Parts: sequence; C-alpha cells; structure tokens
Amino acid sequence: MSTRFEILKNGERVCISGINGDGVLSVGLTYVKHTGQELTHDLQIGGLGMFDGSQDRQHHVAWPSPDVTTGDEITIRILPAGEYDEPEGLSGSPRKTIDDPDFGQLNYYVDSWDADIPFDSPPIETAHLHLRADDSGPSQHQRAVIHELPIRHAKLWPDLSSAPVKCHPEIQTVDELSVRLVNHIGVNVYDDSNTIEIVYSVEGDPEFRGYFVTLRNWEIVEVCMAE
Repeated sequence: MSTRFEILKNGERVCISGINGDGVLSVGLTYVKHTGQELTHDLQIGGLGMFDGSQDRQHHVAWPSPDVTTGDEITIRILPAGEYDEPEGLSGSPRKTIDDPDFGQLNYYVDSWDADIPFDSPPIETAHLHLRADDSGPSQHQRAVIHELPIRHAKLWPDLSSAPVKCHPEIQTVDELSVRLVNHIGVNVYDDSNTIEIVYSVEGDPEFRGYFVTLRNWEIVEVCMAE
C-alpha cells in the first residue's frame, strides 16, 4: 500500500505522482532572489522508488511541472494507492567509493561526492565536503576552490565569526561563539562557480541549528540559520 499526490495549479491538474511500495514521494516549491537578479519560483515533483518494473533497484524520478509565479495557487491532494502518471527521466542511484589523491576517501551517491578532510584554519580543524559532480569525480575547479578555502577562511575569519552571532538567538559576542563553536564545518560546492556554502554549528544547541554562510568570489553574500 502506498500513496499518490495530485498536484493542481490554479485549479487545473498538473499531474498525479505516485510510488509503489517503499520509497519517497515529494513536492517542493522554492523561491530564489539574489541581488541584481529577478526573483524565481520553482515547483519540483519527484520521487525515489521502484518505477522500472524490475524491482531490483530504486530510481530517482520527476514529473513535468509548470512555471509558477506570484499569485499562483498550488494545491496538493493526498490520494490513496492507485494509478498515477508515468514519471520521466529515470535515473539510477549509483554508489561508489574511491581513494582520492586530494581528499582521501570520497563517497559518490547519485550526483555528489562526500568526504571528511582536515581543515587547518583555526578554530576549525575538520570539514565535511559535499561536492556536486558526476561520477567521474570533482572538477579541477572544485579541487582548486577547496585547496584555497582554508587560507581564505583564515583571512575572512573576523567577518565569518560575526555572521552566526547575528543569527543566534542566545550568543551575543564573537568571544562566546568561539567558546561554543564546533570545530567541524560543512562545505558545499554545488557547481563550478565561485560560490561556496559553509555550515557552522554550536555546542549545546538543543535545536541542532546550522548557520549557513555563502561566499561568492571570496566575499560573504548571504547568512542564514536553519534547524
């Protein structure tokens, strides 16, 4: 027994997505606005499950979604198991692990590589890398960015350390942050641009909040908190 989602835009049916058995079914609506760029909205309809009939591996799939903008009404109806529209773009979920000369053990899943590496930029000691790339491995640009990041991080630390303070509801000073800051960060590089996302965390935070600082061309362009 599984479930289906019927998605409507302004009352008109977009699709019925569905899944057989175990897996994931999702509908997401995102909004993006950067300085100097037009705002964008994006509707994503996807799933992860047994769609190819072979029942031997799961696949990531998507259903066509329309353009959406301000004023549109998106409705999601939860339906019981039954027939659903055929998804498009079946893609497998490959996994592999390699011994990389730059990053040590790299783990690949679907479209990204992950690794834990030393990060010599006090007070940070280690980092978890998440690099968006195909199964051939991280690009040379991504490798160069990661090699340069600890040096840039040290130079930017006075500004970087003040960024989580602005978001944290309890910590008031950089000195207090330095005492409670976890010395392990997350580093996300999603493409070959000069945009990097750094994720900090604080000891003793019961909400398990992450503090996301986005660098673009080695300048801080965005700071936010997420639970």
